[in-house]
Amino acid sequence: MTNVKIDFTSKIIQGKDSETFKKKAAGELIESAGNTRVSYLEDGKIPVKILIKEGNVIIRRGTDRNNYSQLHFVVGEHKDCRYVAQGYQMDLQSTTEFIKFFPKNNGSSELQIEYNLYSGLYLVGNYAVTLIFT
Repeated sequence: MTNVKIDFTSKIIQGKDSETFKKKAAGELIESAGNTRVSYLEDGKIPVKILIKEGNVIIRRGTDRNNYSQLHFVVGEHKDCRYVAQGYQMDLQSTTEFIKFFPKNNGSSELQIEYNLYSGLYLVGNYAVTLIFT
C-alpha cells in the first residue's frame, strides 16, 4: 500500500452546458496481480474506490447502500452503471471512448477516462475524467 495525493479533474458536457470540477484528496494505492486499487475520501467524507484493470475501470462512490454511484468502463462496450440517492435507483449505461492509465516521468501515475452516460436512449452527458496519483 502506498499513500498518494490525488488530483481529480472532471469535465461534464450536458447539451449546451459545460462544467469542470477539480478536487484534491489524500488516498491509498495498492498494486497487485496487474490490478491497481485506489481509495480516498472525496471532500473528506465520501468514500471513493477505484479498481483499474487492463482496459477496464470500476468506480464506486458513496456512503451506504442508499446513497452511492457505481460506474463501469470498458472501451467500446456498453456497461451497466447505477446511481442510488435516498434509496431511489437510476440505472444508466456508459459507453467508453477512451481509457488510459500510465506512469508519468515525475513518478506519478495518471488515469484518463472519456465516456458517455445514457439513461435508456437519452444521452445524459459526455464526461472526461483525469486522476493523477502522486
